Amino acid sequence: MFLALALAAEGSASASVAAWLGALGALWSSAWAMPGTSAGKTSPLGLCVAALAIWIAGSNFFANPSYTPAAPYHAAFLFGGYLFGLRAVSERGRIYATGLAFGVALAGWALWQQISQGEQRAHGLFITPAALAAALNLLLVPGLVLVALGERRWSLVAALSMLTIALAASLSRGGWLALLAAGGIAFVFARRARLTMSPPGVPIVAAVLLLGCGAGWLLNMTMESTALGASVATTQPAASFHSRLELYALAVSGIRWPDVMLGNGYQSFYYLLETGREAVPSYTGKATYFVHDDYLQTLLELGIPGLAGLLLLVIVPFRQCWRAIPAASPGEQRALVAVIAAIASMAIHALADFPFFIPFCILMYCVALGLLDASCSLTRSEELRLPNYFVPPAPARRIVVAAVGTIAAWILLVPAAAEAAAAYAEKQWRAANGERAAYWFEVARRLDPRDWRYHWYAGQFWTAQAQARGDPASARLADTALAAAQAANSREVRPLYSRILLHTRLRKVLANPVDAQTLRAWAAHAAELAPTDPGVLAGKARVFEQFPVEGGK
Repeated sequence: MFLALALAAEGSASASVAAWLGALGALWSSAWAMPGTSAGKTSPLGLCVAALAIWIAGSNFFANPSYTPAAPYHAAFLFGGYLFGLRAVSERGRIYATGLAFGVALAGWALWQQISQGEQRAHGLFITPAALAAALNLLLVPGLVLVALGERRWSLVAALSMLTIALAASLSRGGWLALLAAGGIAFVFARRARLTMSPPGVPIVAAVLLLGCGAGWLLNMTMESTALGASVATTQPAASFHSRLELYALAVSGIRWPDVMLGNGYQSFYYLLETGREAVPSYTGKATYFVHDDYLQTLLELGIPGLAGLLLLVIVPFRQCWRAIPAASPGEQRALVAVIAAIASMAIHALADFPFFIPFCILMYCVALGLLDASCSLTRSEELRLPNYFVPPAPARRIVVAAVGTIAAWILLVPAAAEAAAAYAEKQWRAANGERAAYWFEVARRLDPRDWRYHWYAGQFWTAQAQARGDPASARLADTALAAAQAANSREVRPLYSRILLHTRLRKVLANPVDAQTLRAWAAHAAELAPTDPGVLAGKARVFEQFPVEGGK
């Protein structure tokens, strides 16, 4: 489990398919090693998780003009985390302890990184402090709830203090608002269960929060005093709020009928931002894949079905817990309150940031969903009873499970194999082994032809070969690969820009270079895809200067 969390966190920062696959493999190994088994029931929450996972992967494969391998892996973290939580319910104490140990390591790394590199905000393994805050809250909130309800272990208090310091050092206002709101929701559910707050526990929680805030504040003041530029405390909140409003307005402008039924495609907001940067001046020179409101981004990218699925993953757990918690034993009630508080922290944080698009957070959230679903089934039956004619016989169920598992494995393994082939090809290219590099670049783009990157990598390689040797065959292969990259993702400007360079700089090498009119059309389209990119605009100017319109028009 620890390894799965570490690889998921690494993959959240690097967007590495290999890291994602390793995390899922470690998660499966951990589940397989557990003595318990999942309940084997069909619950409403389980159907919601499965439906959203299928919609993410299916819409990406069949309806996304800018296909991304991130979509099936995020869907796998969604469903895999839920299944792991179902199986781990009897070991939830050990699971939380493992997660907490990883959280302490993550917090320690973030603080050391901030101090050693003089950074103003802690972010740890993640790219942004907001992602760190969301990840920490998923572990911090349930621990604080357990202490408030009577847990007495000082090792837990020490670990929570470490997490609180890192949360404060992240300077994530969304993280703190989510923490406070989750605490309020935990209090409501504790009242529903007729649980009383422990007299020593509440002061301990208050002390942990005050200690964390104080230590984090001192650390940030120290970092701020040694950093150049404006004060984080006085300038960042207003600027960040204004920036979010710009992102929200841009996302809303991209939601159009009838595209809203299927969505614009997973992670398509990046391309909407590229074409609409004039509406978001605060992001000049910066890039982001996130709207900073997961619900709005889900509506934009996955349409109404995707938003409905995400809302069900937020609403159904609250309904389930609300119904089951009165009949549970006191120990089970405390566990349910802790888990629902963790779920609430991420659901609320998603209103102002992007935890539902971070693999680590998706995994942790869905593990919590599985734990909650399994715990509720122990106290109150949440099984969805289907009519007999909908329930296939056992042999048919096994065949269906085997078929679905095979398809899922194929969908996940193909991008990983393509990434490995491309990485090996790049290594051979750096080692000046052109023949091997050419072979593996071509293998990569044939393994996953929907992914534009591997066509583009091959196009860059063949372009370099054509430049170095003046080889028409290499120039033709470069043009073919870059054209395939364009076809795979018409929203991405880099293949088009590379093709423009190929047809302007190597016209004498190409057997059939495009005419001047086509080049001007390409340059104009590239400027539409990236209207503020200096390189693209300079390239357009060069094309129109080198190939002017006849008659000066």
